Amino acid sequence: MRNYTRKTDRGAPRDILMRAAQEVLRNNKSKAAAAKDFNVDRMTLSRFIKKIQQSEDAITGYKAVAAAKTIIPETMEKDLAIHLVTLCDIFHGLSQKSCRVMAFEFCSRNNVNMPRSWSEHGLAGQDWWLKFAERYQLTLRAPESTSLARASAFNKPVVNKFFSNLAKVMDEHKFSPNQIFYCDETGLTTVQKPKAVVAKRGTKQVGSITSQERGELVTVMYAVSASGNSIPPMMIFPRVNYRDHFIRGAPPGTIGCANPSGWMTKGLFIKFLDHLIQQTNCSVDRKVLLVMDNHETHMSLEAVDLARANGIIMLTIPPHTSHRLQPLDRTVYGPLKTAYNIAMDSWMRSNPGKNVTIYDIPELLRIAHNEALTPKNISSGFACTGMFPFNQTIFSDTDFAPSATTDNIATVSGAADDGRGEEEPGPSDRHDEPGPSVSVRHNEQGPSDRRDEPGPSPRPYVSLADIRPFPKAIKPAKPTQRGRKKRSTTILTSSPARAALFQESEIKKAKLGKPKREAKSKKSLFQSVAKDVSSSSESEFEFSDSSADDIDDTDEDVIEGDFVVVKVEGKSRIVNFIARVDTIDNDEYEGVFLRKVLSRMTGKPSFVIDNNDEALFKKQDILAKLPIPSVVGGSARRENQFTFSCNLELWNIN
Repeated sequence: MRNYTRKTDRGAPRDILMRAAQEVLRNNKSKAAAAKDFNVDRMTLSRFIKKIQQSEDAITGYKAVAAAKTIIPETMEKDLAIHLVTLCDIFHGLSQKSCRVMAFEFCSRNNVNMPRSWSEHGLAGQDWWLKFAERYQLTLRAPESTSLARASAFNKPVVNKFFSNLAKVMDEHKFSPNQIFYCDETGLTTVQKPKAVVAKRGTKQVGSITSQERGELVTVMYAVSASGNSIPPMMIFPRVNYRDHFIRGAPPGTIGCANPSGWMTKGLFIKFLDHLIQQTNCSVDRKVLLVMDNHETHMSLEAVDLARANGIIMLTIPPHTSHRLQPLDRTVYGPLKTAYNIAMDSWMRSNPGKNVTIYDIPELLRIAHNEALTPKNISSGFACTGMFPFNQTIFSDTDFAPSATTDNIATVSGAADDGRGEEEPGPSDRHDEPGPSVSVRHNEQGPSDRRDEPGPSPRPYVSLADIRPFPKAIKPAKPTQRGRKKRSTTILTSSPARAALFQESEIKKAKLGKPKREAKSKKSLFQSVAKDVSSSSESEFEFSDSSADDIDDTDEDVIEGDFVVVKVEGKSRIVNFIARVDTIDNDEYEGVFLRKVLSRMTGKPSFVIDNNDEALFKKQDILAKLPIPSVVGGSARRENQFTFSCNLELWNIN
């Protein structure tokens, strides 16, 4: 029976028998008198004394009966438990059924007598598994999805390099807790994740109202200090133009901006740095430390120069280590998302029949901000990552265990990979392999060396490493980022790092065919394009209303300064705009959008450049390249207006 209920009072607990035995052995008391004093059976006490005289750790009573009926010997069970825990530590844990299959194979390979049902079904029984899990404190847990890049990148050499850089800047500038900051982005959507609700037992499906099926994303960027404080956030809305009413109801001091994708860009990060400088009053004489990830939007030369001019020391964490080294991810953003979902649930119940829009997010963020951005949560994030108080040994060998499956330490840390072609070391040969006792158990030994080995067997002991060895990657994983340079933890504001960024910028300009154009006034720009367009005609240009997927070479000839038609996904439909390309970075384009006005002279729509409407758009969002525009002219106001010598009705330009 799985849950046996004792029906008699026969027998006595081991602790009572031990005290009675001590009275007999140490105080020379008679067995009958000791049994009477402790209310135990005299023969039971006699048998107990006889066993503990042979060994104090002897198993007595019902436990001895249970041990005699154990299917798998204790030493083999310990091997199995250690192996299962180690597989879980390296992020290759097994399901309950897989564990039972492995237990059956383990027993069959070592000639252990098993119940007939095990052989019939090819796996260990459910009753055995429940008791085995209870004996070794094993349970089923829902794992978190962890990418191969994260598993291989978080290893000792990489983490030690980060802490070395952190110790270097800490020793040089003597930062106090209120001068150490960490910044990172997170996304808030208009669709909440419902929490558990009360329902009738046995109900197959329970529903909960959400705002929409597919929501819109608003990016929120925070910066928190090791003292437990935070600066007001910056919100990035998925709109072309930003309006002040977007952040109505947001936490006090919040700044806002707009971007068609709703994501962070290099220009928006510079705006956040200005916000950080204003909130912290940092300067060259009063420096602050800003730790962040090395996302491409944070690694611009303009951002580094702005930080150096205002006394900000920028330090990046290694790539793919944010799940361990990022204070906001560890202790702040989780409670923030939970509080945000609860606030959205309350809003939905208070406003039945209404949908949550991006303009309601600031008010919901203010409620969640007060719940999650507490000094306790923020300080705990810095402590659990080892940043402050500084603790380079905060992570154990078990934390680094997943990287052992790929042996990707040399690749991630930047060293040469010189051991791929040789034989891989075993678990006991690695200094960071978890569970040193596992390697001892995996050594082959004869059946005579094992005390609890069942019956004589001609075959040697088959270890679990032979049955199911620890996973080991044969080849390194292929890079997933196309055209992006591999980064490492570095002090961005140092002279060598700044020089490297400058060199990358110059190389990128050379690849584009010419250096980046200097900023010109609107009037000079329009005058120059007017001269070029005089010799062109509408018949020289070919246009198509095909989608971006059907156009293969639309953007092959696009260079900085060209005008293109860009599709932008709006709230309920896709809208087309005209944009001037200012910067090209692989598959990403950054430029300024144009605003359409009605020209009374020509009767055709004309356009003006809205310098406050800069945005980032993707390569696949470009529908067509437009000809050089002509200036309307005739007055000072119309000098800033121009038209295109083509039929724009094909794209329904807004």
